[in-house]
Amino acid sequence: GTPPQRQTVIVDTGSSLTAFPCSGCNDCGSPTYHIDDYFAYEDSSTFAKTECGLCQRGTCSAAGTDDEQCKISMSYQEGSSWYAFEAKDSCYVGGPHMAPLLADDGMEDIDPRHAKHFAFEMTFGCQYRLTGLFKTQLADGIMGMENAKTSFWKQMYVAGKMGDEQKFSLCYSRPPQASRDGTEAGAMTFGGAETRLHKTEMVYTSQASGRSGFFAVKLRKMYLRDGTGGESAKSFDSSAKVINLDLTEDAMNKGGIIVDSGTTDTYFNNGIASAFRAAFQEL
Repeated sequence: GTPPQRQTVIVDTGSSLTAFPCSGCNDCGSPTYHIDDYFAYEDSSTFAKTECGLCQRGTCSAAGTDDEQCKISMSYQEGSSWYAFEAKDSCYVGGPHMAPLLADDGMEDIDPRHAKHFAFEMTFGCQYRLTGLFKTQLADGIMGMENAKTSFWKQMYVAGKMGDEQKFSLCYSRPPQASRDGTEAGAMTFGGAETRLHKTEMVYTSQASGRSGFFAVKLRKMYLRDGTGGESAKSFDSSAKVINLDLTEDAMNKGGIIVDSGTTDTYFNNGIASAFRAAFQEL
């Protein structure tokens, strides 16, 4: 907004809408659960509700009246949901955690004080009702990063604020706990990849077909490893037992596999259950 108001969001490659609670949202998680206050859109000079004829993802409601708006709702695999109206406002990602940027005070792209240089007019969901984890989670809302025109990165690219390439990258770390004061949980790079964060060469995979909008992949092998190997893909114990599950590629990929940064759970179809159970019991 103008002036900026911080909203903390989950980066979600499994959805295409950015949304967070706005003023007037009743019992929507702040201040009991969420990091930030609700977005006070009435305090932003650049805020505007999307008119019915310009809805990006919403459905027109009360056209021609003072209550005209584009209504949006989303439900998720783990059972939570939210309801919002579509709006636009100025937005930048990153920057200092505790203070808004009122001007572009940086010189290099990596400098947090330079974040406002990349501000753009973003279409988002102004939430007025939440259920499930969207109310009780630490994050205020969600940043949709799917491959769709309404996603955060796609809007940023179209606005000319992401360079020449339609690329973004996520680098994960695992902090011992989350904090309202900010948690170093990795890095997000728009316009490419930050190779200074790499310890090994990147490995690429082709985009699997059949799952429009999602970042779909195809599994070739699945392994279970003894817990002494640690939590990383790179084992801490070279002698840790590893079992290759006796599964065909068709069985592993039935229904499609997507990379979804917005969930902490991994789901597979029940066709792998017998092989998985056998390997687990052997370990």
